[in-house]
Amino acid sequence: MTLCALFPGQGSQYIGMCGDLLNTEPESRRIFAEASETLGFDLRALVLAGSLEQLTQSEYAQPAVLAASYTLFESFTRRSGILPDYAIGHSLGEIAALVAAGALKFADGIRFTAARGALMHRAVREQRGRAGIVVDIGQKALEHIVASIRDLHYVSISGYNSPNQFVVAGEAQGLRLLDDKVDQAGGEFIPFRMMPMKADAPYHSELMHFIQPEIEEIVSWLSFSAPEFAICSTVHGELIHQAEDIPKLLTAQLLQPIRWIQALAQVQLRGATVWMDVGPGQSVKNMLGEYDNLMNVYSLDDPQEQSRLLERCKAEFQPFGGGGAR
Repeated sequence: MTLCALFPGQGSQYIGMCGDLLNTEPESRRIFAEASETLGFDLRALVLAGSLEQLTQSEYAQPAVLAASYTLFESFTRRSGILPDYAIGHSLGEIAALVAAGALKFADGIRFTAARGALMHRAVREQRGRAGIVVDIGQKALEHIVASIRDLHYVSISGYNSPNQFVVAGEAQGLRLLDDKVDQAGGEFIPFRMMPMKADAPYHSELMHFIQPEIEEIVSWLSFSAPEFAICSTVHGELIHQAEDIPKLLTAQLLQPIRWIQALAQVQLRGATVWMDVGPGQSVKNMLGEYDNLMNVYSLDDPQEQSRLLERCKAEFQPFGGGGAR
């Protein structure tokens, strides 16, 4: 058994997430208390009883998803006594993976995601571009469509979620052309403006260059350590080898597509056989459901699935096996 932890991005948040852990585990309450102190407002109150409209805003959603993901991860590793062998994070989830692996302090991760979220929300306010999901079409066909539009209007594939699901970003006119061409090819384009939990902005594309200086400045304030387990970055689809690599990845992240397909393939090649969705909801598990060759996926946000995974770990790992002791 080779275990890979998968951390979701923004859009996985919901009111009430981590409620059971916050009600029963002092360590989970401590994590949210540290996040609240760092942010200057009561994150636990927002997550448990706040408004979904506020929680969906990037400056709140991002630290909230990070705190929830880290809470689920910490609870699992404390109960199981193991660390994963690998981790992959979907955009914001890569920051959660770095925190879980001890490469970035939790409080620094909370500060960074709040600032990152506020900067990213500017793209929505300033209407820097639009985004959406393309489904039921293959990668090569979509790349051909994007290439046919690029000479007229900027469009790009900004996320490779699965063999039949891709995020696209670009200028509004370009996405209208893309919608027509995708429809003609038998696929479907779903604009993010039609999806309440999604921010309609051109994240992970060249249209995000305008916030680059500020992202670089924020990242320069952070300190990094070598991760305690291997993280495969979705910026380039390769493993992070040392702490010195991390700042470059975080500053490039919002300009590069999310190479989720490529990162999954990389850890599969290295032997990953069991996958755990370490975040609120089951967005990552649902994405993996579109892969024919990926089985053994467990959601830590589902108590029954987490119990089954814990039992499997006890049966297949030696104490403090897998990725090592926490």
